[in-house]
Amino acid sequence: GKVNCKNMKQDCPVPTCPRPTLLPGHCCHTCPKGPPEKSPALDTFEYFHDKEDNLDKPYNDRSYLSSEGLARDDARTEFVALLTSGPEPWHLTSSAVAKARFTLLRSYLLFSISYERLGRPSRVRFSDPEGNVLFEHPVQKSAAPADGMLCGMWRTVSKANVQLLRGEQLRVSLITRAQPSGEVHGHILKHRALFAETFGAILTSSDPTHLGAGGMAMLTLSDTENNLHFILMARGLLEPGTGESPWVPLRVRILHQGQTLREVRANITAEDPDFAEVLSELSVQELQWLVQGQLRIVAETEGRQVRQLAGTITTRRSCDTIQSVLCGADALLPTKTGAVGSAKLALHENGTLEYQVQVVGTASEVVGITLETKPRRKSKRNILFDMTPSYKDGMAQGTWQSPSARDAHMLLQNELFLNVATKDWAEGELRGQVISLPYSGLLARY
Repeated sequence: GKVNCKNMKQDCPVPTCPRPTLLPGHCCHTCPKGPPEKSPALDTFEYFHDKEDNLDKPYNDRSYLSSEGLARDDARTEFVALLTSGPEPWHLTSSAVAKARFTLLRSYLLFSISYERLGRPSRVRFSDPEGNVLFEHPVQKSAAPADGMLCGMWRTVSKANVQLLRGEQLRVSLITRAQPSGEVHGHILKHRALFAETFGAILTSSDPTHLGAGGMAMLTLSDTENNLHFILMARGLLEPGTGESPWVPLRVRILHQGQTLREVRANITAEDPDFAEVLSELSVQELQWLVQGQLRIVAETEGRQVRQLAGTITTRRSCDTIQSVLCGADALLPTKTGAVGSAKLALHENGTLEYQVQVVGTASEVVGITLETKPRRKSKRNILFDMTPSYKDGMAQGTWQSPSARDAHMLLQNELFLNVATKDWAEGELRGQVISLPYSGLLARY
């Protein structure tokens, strides 16, 4: 962390006695036998306060990792790229689209790439603005957690390449057997929406002959209201330099089984085709369809030449591991029984949550394993899902079939906790925050 240093001696109060002494471990001279004087500089120090201050004092109120805090971490930076076929100097050859998320963690660049209408890539290529290849990552068949997804890591990125990355100068390409020069390409960009993204979509052209077009949407729920914020990035919707007016009307619709639920309109230009909007007050039914992957987003230009991009909205796809380490020190009333636990979770695109929780060494019988939010007050632990019925011989495993969109959002924002209650510790002997661990590359070694 950052350390701010200050010369405290300049802020010391003037002692009232003729011969003040400097006690060991203190900055200021004090009078003998008197209590040490408080420094005004220490009085003005402000402690970090969490969002919710009304947690009862006896409870463990350790500040926890939030996704926003992780995003602001100096050692960690998030980037994104939209990959499509073309533009020049590459020729339009494909209707494939890919979305890549990157995390720069010190000198490691970790990436999760999801793609559509593309054969399995053989390599991920990083190049500079002149087209020089800086690094290539070979894609192993066993390294992907799912079809249409690949994971990887660029180890020890040089300082010069980190500067290119931060300056949005790096390009990424997916190499296939059909296109050894790269079938889809894109610039790696910083984006303010990345830390908040909990739902996403890849948009492909409704006309398969419309090559080089594609888009992606990054979506998130508001913290309190059921408002859905989204940013749409598109390429190939507009032909540069066509028509008299630079502005082109764009219509964006949210559909369920072909029926339009929401519709927004805007004007975009070829230079700035990105589009941001908020859909307010989603109904319970709309939120349920959202988390179940039953909503589609459609963007289309209006006018003489209608072009359309569409894709299915799902929970955020990533190679990261959703996990939790459970210990007594994190319990709401901290314990020292020596018990430990660990958990691994997977959020599927249909909205179901698969879980596996292992507990070892509890002082008494386990009576409850629950997925919870941070408690607002002592008497009100907020339990979202009870895993206890699936617990047997130190292991709880199963599937939560119906998390809400809000539950999925909080899970992907690192806002949920696992709590293990025992006979001796009814409020919880073990507890741990559920957080996403960056992809480690371990799978790629097998």
